[in-house]
Amino acid sequence: MLKKILVFSFSFIGDAVLSTAVIQPVRAHFPNAHITFLVGPRAYDLFATEPNIDATIVYDNRGKHAGWMGRLRLIKTLRLDKFDIVVNLRDSLTARCIGAEHWGLLRGDSNRHAVTRYLEALQKHGVNTVDAHPHLQLTDEEQTAAHQFLLEAGRGSERILIGIHPGGNWAYKLWDAKNYAQVAGTLAKKLNAAILLFAGPNERELQTQVANMMDVPPILVKTDNLRQLAALISACDVYVGNDTGPMHIAAAVDTPVVALFGSTNHIRSGPYGNKHTVVQSGIDLGCNPCHPGRHPGGCGLGSCEVIAGITAGQVLEAVERYTSSISISKGSR
Repeated sequence: MLKKILVFSFSFIGDAVLSTAVIQPVRAHFPNAHITFLVGPRAYDLFATEPNIDATIVYDNRGKHAGWMGRLRLIKTLRLDKFDIVVNLRDSLTARCIGAEHWGLLRGDSNRHAVTRYLEALQKHGVNTVDAHPHLQLTDEEQTAAHQFLLEAGRGSERILIGIHPGGNWAYKLWDAKNYAQVAGTLAKKLNAAILLFAGPNERELQTQVANMMDVPPILVKTDNLRQLAALISACDVYVGNDTGPMHIAAAVDTPVVALFGSTNHIRSGPYGNKHTVVQSGIDLGCNPCHPGRHPGGCGLGSCEVIAGITAGQVLEAVERYTSSISISKGSR
């Protein structure tokens, strides 16, 4: 019998990307299932054309689904679809009210990676999760468009391509713009690397600031389309950035990630998998990581000394561990 499965995913882009880890094992366990993802408005575009799921529904908790009346409206809508199973990754009470078999998170130590907890929810019901990981399946058209963008920007295929995103949605996560400019400039000169400089919709000023501090002009990526962003990141040999949604997108398209962490917990929300590197300063203020927690940013300083303490040398060393082998292979062509 055809199973209708609803995955309660997330509003934030990074969390939603991590939730894609359940797609492959659910699909393998229920080959003919109709799989629907419930996501926030910001993550919708990332899932709407994902070929491994069948439908996407928007949960707008700041709009039509806000408050108790909004939740009741959402429950009524979801009940009409007559789902057989709901995989409740966000531990939502709403998910328990739609008349489907409920697969929820297990209780226990919360200081584990989010993906580990999501997969445990499947394992409890006999689903094989071996090798499961967050994954975004790009279409041929999306990859071709990214390749065309790079050609028009003048990046030759023989050059190493490094993606850098200096932004993020929380000041306490951010490494200083001048540090990113230093790292990007050094890599451009030392490795003859092309630099893709990414920015979110509200980060254009930061993007320009970093670009203006570089001696070698980067390729500026200004798209707000998350699938286009994912395709461009997938073309990169290495991605460097703070703890953000694009960092998780990079890991999900199998690009090696160098992630900078200070105020947030890399154990719970770092890039998933062994091929990635988390860079930290080693500074311990006794309050870090403060997110997740009861008072994230409770110091009120507006920035975090822990992430500020990361040196450009640390980041360059981490990047060059990946690019050393790439340089050899590209140089031998």
